[in-house]
Formats: sequence, structure tokens, C-alpha cells
Amino acid sequence: MNTNQQIRSWRYAEEFPYEAPTLTQARQQAERQSAAPVAPSVASLLTVLAASTSAEHAVEIGTGCGVSTVALLLGLREGAALTSLDIDAAHSQLTRELLAEAGLDKNHRVRIITGDATDVLPRLSAASYDFAFIDAGTDQAEQFTYDALALLEPGGLLVVHDPLAGGAVADPVARDARSVSLRRLLTDVAACVDDVHVSLVFAGSGLFLIYKK
Repeated sequence: MNTNQQIRSWRYAEEFPYEAPTLTQARQQAERQSAAPVAPSVASLLTVLAASTSAEHAVEIGTGCGVSTVALLLGLREGAALTSLDIDAAHSQLTRELLAEAGLDKNHRVRIITGDATDVLPRLSAASYDFAFIDAGTDQAEQFTYDALALLEPGGLLVVHDPLAGGAVADPVARDARSVSLRRLLTDVAACVDDVHVSLVFAGSGLFLIYKK
């Protein structure tokens, strides 16, 4: 496959997902708030992963304006619980209103917490979740990943958004703190072959999938 074919295939895959009206509404809301929502390809993958894992207790770090939150809830089975954290109170409130309007808070047990994940995550129960999603900026991704892994029970899945920092991690000459931290995270976690299975997926800004054995 040549470069042009790769680009066409990537573009087709990125534009392929159909979005439910509530997800489109969340995306428009996020764009108005400059909240940088996950790409449609990422949202659709989150829905599939949440559904295929049959997760009962999920945690999301980085609610934003609700795009990934809605995507997760669309995949989670009825009655499943989702705890979502965000430091921005306005974004949290917009997401609560969106979920209530769509009725997604009636089919699931949803808890949206406004606060710094650095403070909140240690207060959550260890080994009590079976799905986790991190989209909280790359500066703290390394620490949040290890904190989230501690929250997962064996058989749980962790999904980290934008692990390549917009391509900087793949550039060997990039030595800024963020790139170094993420590069170290990918390498160190992948090396734990007795504890995890990993996959680096290039959808949207990329995803790092970590299955906890």
C-alpha cells in the first residue's frame, strides 16, 4: 500500500462512523466550549469496547463536555455504573444536563465528579473497576495511567487517549518533558508482559489499550 492509499484509507476510516444524535449534540457542545472532543473514530471504538467488555463499573478521567462520556454510556450495558472526573465545573454541569436530556442517566448509574483527578483517584476503591478511559491531557497521563491501573480489577481494560502527543512521541529527537514521559510510559507498561497485554491503535489522536491480566 503506497502513501496515497494509506491516507485515503485513514480518511475513510475516520469519516466512517455514524454518530447518534446525542453524540452529535455533545460534540457540537464541546466545540462551542473549545473542549477538544475525541474524534468520531475514537468515540465509536469506545462504544464497541465498552459493549464488548460487558463492563459493570467504568471510570473516565476527563469528562470534557460529554462526547466520550456519551460514547461509553451507549456501549455500557443497562444498569452499569460510570464515574467521570473533570476539573472544569462548567463542563461537568453541561454534561450532566446533556445526559439528563437524553435519559442516559436513567439507564445507568452515572456519577460526575468535579475535581482534580490527582486528588480524586486515590480516594476511589482499588481493584473495583473493569473499564477505564483517560483523556485528561498528556502532561499527567503517566501518573493517571498508573493510578487507573490500580483501580482496575484483573481482566479490566484501560484506554489512554492521545498517547503519542500529536506525533511528538514518535519523533526520536523530541525530548520535551511531555514526550519523554509518554515515551517512557508506553515502553515501561509494554515491558510488563506478565501483568498486561497492550496495543497501540492509531484512531483519531491514537489510543493505548492496556488489558490487566
